[in-house]
Amino acid sequence: MSAPNPAPQRTFSALRLSILLTGLAMILALALLIKETAYVFAGFMILGPALLGLAVVLLGWVIWSELRAKQVL
Repeated sequence: MSAPNPAPQRTFSALRLSILLTGLAMILALALLIKETAYVFAGFMILGPALLGLAVVLLGWVIWSELRAKQVL
């Protein structure tokens, strides 16, 4: 028997992390919607785009690696 391929585990971990980062950004947005304070607004403006950007990069990496594994690219 051959050993299982560790690549799918890495892609699932990256997808979970991407979903988690997006969820955190949405929690910041909801916190800003509920109660607007200077600290929440600053956190949303600094962390929100950074979290969403990192999530997009991770998702792009997963898509790229899946297409490379299936020899589409």
